[in-house]
Amino acid sequence: MRLSAFFLVFAAIALVSESAYSQKLPGVSVSTDKKTYSPGESGVLTISFKTSSGVKVPKEPGVEVSVSGVDGQGLQDYTGGDGDYIDGSKVRYNFVVPSGAPSGGQLVIDGSVKFGYCSTSDGVCKMGNKNFSAKIKVK
Repeated sequence: MRLSAFFLVFAAIALVSESAYSQKLPGVSVSTDKKTYSPGESGVLTISFKTSSGVKVPKEPGVEVSVSGVDGQGLQDYTGGDGDYIDGSKVRYNFVVPSGAPSGGQLVIDGSVKFGYCSTSDGVCKMGNKNFSAKIKVK
């Protein structure tokens, strides 16, 4: 009887733990505010997190972005608004096209984004890291 009760309690704990840790790593998509830029021109990357139901991206720990192909200027402030989660699951990253970028060519912006993601039902959070790529034309 005690052994049966032990296994029943163990199974219940295992099911709760599995559901708490089962949220999927969100997908990431990246878009630019324009398709064509001049050398030396500023632009904005919008990084959108595609979360599953019941999963959100928290403001803390902060989102970290690194890029190559353009000069990274940093994230726009996303800490405003209500609550502990990023509004709209989007952040914006400022960049500048290198002044020596060849006119008529194409630049590839490669990067990575590191972020937290949390289950809103039980508060369990994990860290994620995704790579991304975007192409822009140079006038």
